[in-house]
Amino acid sequence: MRDIVFYPIIAVVVVAMVIGSLYLGWQQPKCGPFGGADGPADYSLIILKGQDLCRMDGFEGYDLDLTDNILTIRSEATANYADVQRNAHFRLGPDLENVYAGHKLRISLTVKPTTGSGAEAFEFNYSTGKAGDTGWIKFDLKPDWDTYTAEVDIPRKLLENTVALDYLSVRPVVPDKSRGIELSEIRFRRLGKW
Repeated sequence: MRDIVFYPIIAVVVVAMVIGSLYLGWQQPKCGPFGGADGPADYSLIILKGQDLCRMDGFEGYDLDLTDNILTIRSEATANYADVQRNAHFRLGPDLENVYAGHKLRISLTVKPTTGSGAEAFEFNYSTGKAGDTGWIKFDLKPDWDTYTAEVDIPRKLLENTVALDYLSVRPVVPDKSRGIELSEIRFRRLGKW
């Protein structure tokens, strides 16, 4: 094949691959810390659901799978750590951690056990890093989808105007072997200062 034909064909293929990659990237949510940009200006209700559930990070012993806007969280019995960051967790953006510091939050999670090796209970913990956390809050699961709600006091920051990462960890309770839960939505409702 002559150079005059070969190089233009290669250029067209490269351009098509770049455009295809960009298109796929535009269709995917921007995974990483989540913030309140899509919620109300006063941050009164922030909802995390759908493809945005890809923002959960797993740690050793966790298996995460996002299919049809449902996040499946599977955990080994050895994977339940006291440290929130070492469990499966979501990182909150700086806007949310500043708005939530020193406030009472109503956190609602819509969860069910997985089919086969489903957990009988799950827990969550909201951590502000060195300022403290809410402790592990446990719920016994019903066999089908249900919403589980707790009101928690988010610790105040140690220093004003400092940004540290806040985390929300969600994990199945695993007495032995492995267990799983399915998560479809998390709601954060800010209730006021405590």
